[in-house]
Amino acid sequence: MSENAIVFLDNEHTIVYDGEKPVLDTKNTHPELFSAVTVPLKYIHSFSYKISKNVSDDELALKTELKMYKEGGLDAEKEYSIDFIKYDLGDEYLVEAFGLAKDDFDTYLADFSYKIDVVDLAFPRFLAYETFYDTQKAEKSNDLYIYISDDEAFGTIYQNGKYIGHRVINSLQAISKRTGLELVKLKEYLREKGFKRENYTLEETMILDTITEVFSKDIEKIVYSVNHKRGLFGLSGIDSVFIDFEGNNLKGIEDFFLQYGFEPTIKPIEHKIEDLTPSLSILLDYVYKLHNGAGFHQVNLTHLARKKPLREYVAFRFLIETVIMIVLLFGVAIFVNYYLNTQKEKISRLDPKVKELKKRVKEFSLHMKKIQKKNNGLLQEKKALEDKIFVYETTFRIIPMIGEMSIKRQKMMNDILKVLKRYRLNSASLLQKDQKSCEILLISQSDRRSDISKFMHDLIEMGYKNVTTQDISYKEGIYKSKIYIGLQKDD
Repeated sequence: MSENAIVFLDNEHTIVYDGEKPVLDTKNTHPELFSAVTVPLKYIHSFSYKISKNVSDDELALKTELKMYKEGGLDAEKEYSIDFIKYDLGDEYLVEAFGLAKDDFDTYLADFSYKIDVVDLAFPRFLAYETFYDTQKAEKSNDLYIYISDDEAFGTIYQNGKYIGHRVINSLQAISKRTGLELVKLKEYLREKGFKRENYTLEETMILDTITEVFSKDIEKIVYSVNHKRGLFGLSGIDSVFIDFEGNNLKGIEDFFLQYGFEPTIKPIEHKIEDLTPSLSILLDYVYKLHNGAGFHQVNLTHLARKKPLREYVAFRFLIETVIMIVLLFGVAIFVNYYLNTQKEKISRLDPKVKELKKRVKEFSLHMKKIQKKNNGLLQEKKALEDKIFVYETTFRIIPMIGEMSIKRQKMMNDILKVLKRYRLNSASLLQKDQKSCEILLISQSDRRSDISKFMHDLIEMGYKNVTTQDISYKEGIYKSKIYIGLQKDD
């Protein structure tokens, strides 16, 4: 099987795709292949904000996490996977962030008919429509995709071939509950008659009115999102509306847009891979192209990321270096042994002198051991003196601090230590800058980067102001962040 192939994880089966023909398999998840799954929007938290472009990628990631917890509605007690898309607006970035709780991710995958051990890519469905565009087709296009299924529905906006926003609308099950119409019958009406009044009998017009009422409000939400994007991206309108509804069109849907002054071309999506629905074809094509280097927008919210190859681990590299060193030393030993054997005859001739030299070497060796022993004793004395000097210097530095420390500053220290303990964070330094602030250098492992955000969030919740970070670095799997903390607002 081609190494470029991917496996898409659907609810009932896996689908292996190599760019030509899909293979459905209900037993094997093909863990060796790049795997992907879509996550329903009901599980995903989203939040948008603007930020100056004068930030590094690491700082942007950290600020995004902090924003998601403070303003995006994330629960500080839960574990989240957070990712974002940034848009260049000139002097600043527009950041659209997404968060997925591990509990929700596990709940969603638990309903699959097979066990999943690895998910390389977990993403929202609305990003997949980028697969429709090449460079020429994407130029100056303003498109709207409306996806409708039993348990999920949304409208998503594309400008020049790139995703710029989405809006959740009522799914078919939600419309069925609100209208009292059976789901099967609702789908039959939409598929065969759409919203054309002349397609309905007199007795069916009440059904059409109830469906139209719900759908009209959904289109109003989408149009509101389109108008909101005008100011951000210069969106000029809607050129085309593509319907992603089990390969069907929705007759009469253009009337909903006419009342807002839009006259787009309406048509169903036509992407097709052999033996698959258009919707599923789009997902496979998007994942395949993304895996093979396409420059699509990507949001990855997986909680089952593949473990890194051994060669990327520091311990493995150290092991290889150690083995190489042993081999080199072994080679040197062989060479020395060979050299000694070749010199055996010469040594025999010089044996008397060698014995004399050995005797002198032995004497020098004993003398050297005595010197070494004395040197070790002096080094220990030196270290003991240095330790004492360090204690004295530390004591002299701390005495003024203790003398000036107030009850409020002591409380600050206690609060900081409490939160450090809560998230098991380490600190490289803790500095009292003045009467009302301090500075702490946090250290966090790469897989617990969000704990730095939680640390700052908790201190803000405890009433401390100016809890900020301006210095973030990443090296050898460790994040370091310098945090500045001011006294509580009441102070």
